[in-house]
Amino acid sequence: MKTQEYKFTPEKGAVATTGDLNLRDSKPATVDTPIAKTLSAGTLINYIGYVSDGESVGGITKWFVATDGNFFWSGNVNAKPKIPEEVSRVLHKPLAKLICTQRFSERPDFYKGLGSPKGHNGLDFRTKKADGMWAQDVFAVMDGKVSEATENQWNGKFVRIAHDNGYESVYLHLSELGVKVGQKISASSKLGVSGNSGGASEAPHLHFGYRPIKFDKNNGYMGYVDPTPYFIDEIQYLS
Repeated sequence: MKTQEYKFTPEKGAVATTGDLNLRDSKPATVDTPIAKTLSAGTLINYIGYVSDGESVGGITKWFVATDGNFFWSGNVNAKPKIPEEVSRVLHKPLAKLICTQRFSERPDFYKGLGSPKGHNGLDFRTKKADGMWAQDVFAVMDGKVSEATENQWNGKFVRIAHDNGYESVYLHLSELGVKVGQKISASSKLGVSGNSGGASEAPHLHFGYRPIKFDKNNGYMGYVDPTPYFIDEIQYLS
């Protein structure tokens, strides 16, 4: 994060985009500033602080600093995002420890070939443990009912759970399935074992996805939303 020439105010929070929003990767300005990524309307994004003396856009000079160090203009976000109470901070850990190796919306050039043109449509979590083993138990993030427990070319072995709050969660690239379709699941109950199955997996890890059951198939992420703000436990990041 390059904020040497600006007054940075540390503050943690989250906002929701009100329209397509560009994240700038070097300074809080639009002129000659590279675009790191573009977020669609309704995307939740966490920030670690803001500067109030960035470039004026429509008279507004406040720019937020995202958790990845990129800047985004405050005029195109809701300072108090409307997150339905029933889905706010409700997700339990799918693994014993949450270490994220790839965030939501990253690498759009790669994922557009897999049907997600705006980027990675979930969170990738590291599964390597202290003993060097890569396989570990995978757990349900909420109570629900198993709607899929199967295998295909890209996802490998995977489980999908429908939850009573109108959302569904998915767990990809497993090495073992431990549940069956129609089975009722409690939060933190075991679903299977992590692995490296499926053509979309480049190394052993758990891909976790979260989306409304009645999802918007045209949102650029195959209907999925960024699950980061919904987790009860803190997520550590490697990148």
